[in-house]
Amino acid sequence: MRAWPALFAAIALEVTGTLSLKLFASQSWQLPLTYVLLAASYVLLAQAFRRIPVAVAFAVWEAAGLLLITLLGTVLLGEHLTPKQGLALLGLMTGAALLHRGTHESANKSSAKTRPVRHEALRREVSA
Repeated sequence: MRAWPALFAAIALEVTGTLSLKLFASQSWQLPLTYVLLAASYVLLAQAFRRIPVAVAFAVWEAAGLLLITLLGTVLLGEHLTPKQGLALLGLMTGAALLHRGTHESANKSSAKTRPVRHEALRREVSA
């Protein structure tokens, strides 16, 4: 699976799993579904880490997840969104976008591409 589609799928699963925590709170027999959704989200996030820098992938995953959970909580669950919370969400999204943009600028300057981490090479660096 490609990195960005994996990341977007991870976000969708995280949002669904997190919202289901609230929806299924009184129905414990449905909680295992929540755990499966959240675990699958982390598996796909790990897939995204193979090609997307960790800082960018995690920032996008976290910011988009928070934004969607907040908006869906407002629309579906009747939760209240204050102007300060809206401003905070805007700040999160702006920060994630700037982090992503900064990664592209530094990659273009050094003309280096993000490659998958080779575990053996990582072990050698850590033990050195």
